Amino acid sequence: MDGPGSERYLASVPAGRRAPIEGEAAIDASLARVLEETVRRADARHRAAHAVVYTADAKARKVWVEATYRISADDLRPRFGLGVAGRVCEGGRPIVVPVVCREPMALSELAEPAAWRGRTMNLVCVPLPGRRRRPGALSIYFVGEGAPADRLADARAVASAVAEAMTSEGPALPEEAEPAEERPARTAFEYANMIGASSPMRRVYEEIGQVARTTATALVLGESGTGKELVAQAIHDNSERAGKPFIKLNGAAFPETLFESELFGHERGAFTGAVSRKKGRLDLAQGGTLFLDEVGELPLSTQVKLLRVLQAREYERLGGTETLRADVRLIAATNKNMASAVAGGQFREDLYYRLNVFTIVVPPLRERAADVPTLAEFFLEKYAREHRRKARRLSSGAVEALGGYAWPGNVRELENAIERAVVVCPGPVVEEHHLPETLRATRAGESTHKLSLSEAVERLERSMIDGALDESGGNLARAARALGTTERIVRYKVQKYGLSLARRSR
Repeated sequence: MDGPGSERYLASVPAGRRAPIEGEAAIDASLARVLEETVRRADARHRAAHAVVYTADAKARKVWVEATYRISADDLRPRFGLGVAGRVCEGGRPIVVPVVCREPMALSELAEPAAWRGRTMNLVCVPLPGRRRRPGALSIYFVGEGAPADRLADARAVASAVAEAMTSEGPALPEEAEPAEERPARTAFEYANMIGASSPMRRVYEEIGQVARTTATALVLGESGTGKELVAQAIHDNSERAGKPFIKLNGAAFPETLFESELFGHERGAFTGAVSRKKGRLDLAQGGTLFLDEVGELPLSTQVKLLRVLQAREYERLGGTETLRADVRLIAATNKNMASAVAGGQFREDLYYRLNVFTIVVPPLRERAADVPTLAEFFLEKYAREHRRKARRLSSGAVEALGGYAWPGNVRELENAIERAVVVCPGPVVEEHHLPETLRATRAGESTHKLSLSEAVERLERSMIDGALDESGGNLARAARALGTTERIVRYKVQKYGLSLARRSR
């Protein structure tokens, strides 16, 4: 893998790398020249290090590299529907990855992920506009930190120029020309499944990467609205079972008897109303992953049967005698304190230990406040498009209000607040008064207390040191160099603010 400043790769993929599609015009070296010229302009503004043009065949579910800039096609292994470029080709929506080396989905499409360790890069991947018969995507890797909106705009401009150069389908159409009903619905988070570059989220990304490569059962803990299901989806998407089903079941959504029927299935006549055999979620998830949400709500009788599935990989449908094998990976999630539930007798201790092989704790939004502006921008763009509104950006007052709120409802509450603001905003700028009244009332109540200069300095200092420690993998000397100070001062500040060096190693 080449890096910034190393030998530059710039070429269209040689003929024969893929079979041409019927009716397709040949793509000549002009594509490489267009890619070079346009990416260089983006490089001058926002440090664009590498770029890749992909095309795909949706029916065959294949993705090809068409042209590259400062990276070799041999360093890439795109897959349709997987990884960042594969998802953009499939779904037609842009994806932004804040830190490539900490995002399993971004690393999964690189032939040598280890070569990216320690490199601070983010990735913007956008669809090539106007290409409905053969979709495509453009990935640009940027160096260092930068505003996602600016880099997204750069990537879209390059993508438009690239689409024009690829004449197989004529001139590129404006992105807005695609009818809204043809755009598939996506999850609420689009930074390779999740948005956020804060320290707590980087740890989550790293843990996803660790457990995804194994077959271990995972337990995802976190408050309601934090995105536990998205963590489970990311684990599945980056595992060997990625091409198999991802089946979901909520433990609190059904009464006990109906839940067991949903989980295990039932035979005809198993109970009143069972007029035919029904497959359960375990049947549907064979070879793939079963995501069991709100596992802490399961009754004890159901917990016994679930324990057998985990221990012996066996189960029977309700009313049946045939023992079935469960080739299923289980990922469970709950917002309960499981240790307290076990101590109180509401949850079986043996089942808890079976589930708690690898635990991921999803941080509440109040502990990742640095991600609020980026999340808000994403939801603003999403709902402005969905509701056909003019809102394009948040005012500084609105951003301050969002950043000063505690978000007891986590990301789900933030999404609802932004959707409401988009609906009531008549113009291009969402102001503070467009936000929900509860949020503004909280801010008004807190506005009487203003930080002193020393408090503000301490907050900023703590945040900068914490970020530098994350980037340096907990190495005090490297963190000090990044901050332009001495190791002794950083060590003193770490002790002063009670910062931990644990779990930061790369």
